[in-house]
Amino acid sequence: MQLGVIGLGRMGQIVVDRVLDAGHDVVAFDLDAEAVATGA
Repeated sequence: MQLGVIGLGRMGQIVVDRVLDAGHDVVAFDLDAEAVATGA
């Protein structure tokens, strides 16, 4: 499964972490480049 996430704030990052831990693919977007770099 592939999931798209818009916004990597507190909630978005938790969603991304859990989906990745479950073995799925994630495409994420955030206007804040620092949030994107932290999530990479």
